[in-house]
Amino acid sequence: MSNWKWKIGEAIERIKTRYEYIGRKTGAPFLAIIYQPEIETIFLKEWYTQTKALKPDIDIKTLNLLNITQDILSDIGTQNIVDSFLDPMPGSNPERELGDLWIKTISEKVHNILSWRSGTRSVICLEKLSALYPAAGPRDIMHNLWDSGKSILDCPVIVLIPGTLQGCRNYSFLNKKDEFMYRGDLL
Repeated sequence: MSNWKWKIGEAIERIKTRYEYIGRKTGAPFLAIIYQPEIETIFLKEWYTQTKALKPDIDIKTLNLLNITQDILSDIGTQNIVDSFLDPMPGSNPERELGDLWIKTISEKVHNILSWRSGTRSVICLEKLSALYPAAGPRDIMHNLWDSGKSILDCPVIVLIPGTLQGCRNYSFLNKKDEFMYRGDLL
């Protein structure tokens, strides 16, 4: 079995048998699964197939970050974004500001899911994170969600990260941006 299939199986097993303990050794309920960017379609297809087996005991709530970023781009206007990148206002950083807007919106959507959950055990899954690059990355999302002043995460958050595992706590997001995962579990 290939490494990515093992990771999906391991994640499903952890959700089933160690739901309450995901990421708790590091103080945050994150489980990041790193997979090669070029296999995203087949990876997600297998992920969907295996997570269906968790129902009805566990409810997987999926947030597609590509859809969220596209909605924001549509609201602001692509030409406005291009113009701000080409001719930024003094002291501004359009890329960072766009990334902050994406992260804030994603965080709001996660908190909205948490406030509307049913009585079953829930898991939030963040997918298609490549849409964030280069303005933001997975670490930015996890950091924002676990900001001690506003965190209400009381269920596991699965973060599907296209990239390469570099070490026990390091990964390369899209094989372009090295990040360190100091909170949560990493597969």
